[in-house]
Amino acid sequence: MNNVKLAIVGCGSISQLNVPGYLEHESCQIVALCDPVRERAEFRAAQWGITPRIYTKYDEVLDDSDIDAVELLTPTSLHAEQSIAALETGKHVSCQKPICNTLEEAERVALAMRHSGTCFRVTENFLYYPPLLKAKALLDSGAIGEPSFTRIHTLRGSHTIDRSFIEEPEARVWRRDSQANAGGQVFDGGWHNYATAMWLLGDDVEKVSAVITHTSDFALEVPSTITWKFRGRDSLAVFGFGYAQRMPVRGRYYPLDDFFEIQGSEGVIWVTRCTGEMLELPPVVLHREGESTSFQIASDWALGFKGAARSFVDCLINGDQPDMDVEFCMKVLRAIIAAYQSSETGTSVEPTRLTRTSQ
Repeated sequence: MNNVKLAIVGCGSISQLNVPGYLEHESCQIVALCDPVRERAEFRAAQWGITPRIYTKYDEVLDDSDIDAVELLTPTSLHAEQSIAALETGKHVSCQKPICNTLEEAERVALAMRHSGTCFRVTENFLYYPPLLKAKALLDSGAIGEPSFTRIHTLRGSHTIDRSFIEEPEARVWRRDSQANAGGQVFDGGWHNYATAMWLLGDDVEKVSAVITHTSDFALEVPSTITWKFRGRDSLAVFGFGYAQRMPVRGRYYPLDDFFEIQGSEGVIWVTRCTGEMLELPPVVLHREGESTSFQIASDWALGFKGAARSFVDCLINGDQPDMDVEFCMKVLRAIIAAYQSSETGTSVEPTRLTRTSQ
């Protein structure tokens, strides 16, 4: 494959971040847009300066033999069926996180991928965000020794300052539907944090303990905290979710701010921003041998989306498997489901021993 012909399925708010990387790739051509609201797809085509085929039904995308791959930017409840259908028609699939709502669905996706011989991945922009890439390089180089404690915290504010990203009013409606989603922020937005922790530290999570607050707004789930114990070593990861309902967050996208801290035997790494830009600190700081070293590198959150798009196209052209394959995603999903079960039962849960796969 020398050129990837791609269809974007779902032209809502998040497409503003997912699509530019594909548009910039010299070996990718967006040949189709699909959205149930035709005017929305037409608006995006004009916004991006392209003249793709416009579809309002997903079946039309599946029937188009000129399409090599799809980028699914649709609600989580649709992911499994849409992924399976695309794989069965021989199309490569990049799917918005989370992979789906249950392990049963994920297993069906895995089976369809094995039978199709095509590629499947979940799009995870955090894995391509320059400050996190720098943190991983430092970690892999042994800069802080053996990691023992990791903290990833997400704080939601009231609104953003300096916002350039336009979120459509209906963008959050489906996330608040408890009948269509396995969880709220801890499940949906939290996926970024769990996938990043596994990417940085390893995916063998021995047990999970959690306290998840169920709020009147199903999607909110704050305050909540989740703790992982990694198998075979004295290493923990803690994920926190908070809400300052009257505090604006400086940033261009969502009113969220993320902070990452990785402690090791010889030092500490901080990544001080991601979705938002709340703290006036360098994006990456290394504390080691009594000194702090700052790394001033590009920290626009949108760069992670561009990196994810480039990686998908490059992998298809080179015949490689992109990051966040279905097996990795099932480990992330197991850890999330274990957190909800732990919160429900008041006990720690081993993800590999789950007897009930849905939340």
